Amino acid sequence: MEQLDELIGFLSSPRPDVRQLAVTYLVGFSHPTSDGFERLVSQAGQVVKPLLVLCHEAPAVAKKAMDTLVNLSTELAVCRELANEDMLGMVVRMITSPGCYIADPACMLLSNLTKLDDVCIQLCALRMGPTPGICDSPMALDQLTDVFVMGMERKYNKNATFACLANVFSNITNHDIGRRYFLERTAYDGRLPITKIMVFSECDDVVRRGGVDATMKNVCFAKDKHRELLDPDKTNMLPYILLPLCGPEDIDAEDVEKMPDEVQFLGADKKREPSAALRATLLEAINLLCSTHYGRETMRAKCIYPILREQHKAETNETCLELNERAVRLIIGDESAETISDADATFEDV
Repeated sequence: MEQLDELIGFLSSPRPDVRQLAVTYLVGFSHPTSDGFERLVSQAGQVVKPLLVLCHEAPAVAKKAMDTLVNLSTELAVCRELANEDMLGMVVRMITSPGCYIADPACMLLSNLTKLDDVCIQLCALRMGPTPGICDSPMALDQLTDVFVMGMERKYNKNATFACLANVFSNITNHDIGRRYFLERTAYDGRLPITKIMVFSECDDVVRRGGVDATMKNVCFAKDKHRELLDPDKTNMLPYILLPLCGPEDIDAEDVEKMPDEVQFLGADKKREPSAALRATLLEAINLLCSTHYGRETMRAKCIYPILREQHKAETNETCLELNERAVRLIIGDESAETISDADATFEDV
């Protein structure tokens, strides 16, 4: 592998043509099936920083450098080389820079990096410079949340949709600090970040809606926030969990009137979430909301049982069937003093 070691050295050459040639060859070795992959991973300390620097060069060079980093960052050893404030800030700036042509691959890199607990914690505290066109907040997460929203219609960067940021949000909400971020109003606009992203639970992009579904599920671990999550005048998250589970079936009008407004009279063309994995995620969220007395009472008051009943009839996935049945048992079960006593309990970090 002497040739590979030589290529790594050429990444920092003073000659642009040599750097371009080196990264052009190196990207092929960065694929996990390549013979050189393990060697590159073992040399992460010498590879990562030069590649990040190359991400600021000409588009052809930058794209290959970022693709190499994305491939290598499937290994935690490489992610650890990027787990510091300076390098994390560089990745975030690539994502939030107007017109950046590698913003989407940078989102993929950040998604891989947030597999590390340390990176999740650092990202939640990371402060950036001004980002005109996104928001007035210096907090990296505020900027990433707002650019994610704008990416749906490429309003900020015609080269990027920022869909993979949904996976970043999912990863950080595996931790209490991330859940707190999405469930507390931001200082710059007074809004709950979760309300900005949950509206994408039925968008066409499976990556975007998948990460959003997982984020909604994760914030449901915060039992002390169930009242706010289910309050129609505050977070109002329940309709966005239910909508992907709804189908075209007719439901008794008396039941429909009790349901959240957003899921009433959806029409004969309504389609359910096609991914069994995402249906399972949404059903897990319902089960988590049913873990408090307030949550169960709200589910009963909002008459979600007919939605679960019809979803169960159409379901073919065993995991989804089990999750559906578990939620139904919690909703239709008798309450007792023992089951009501969980109302103020909170989940530990997972």
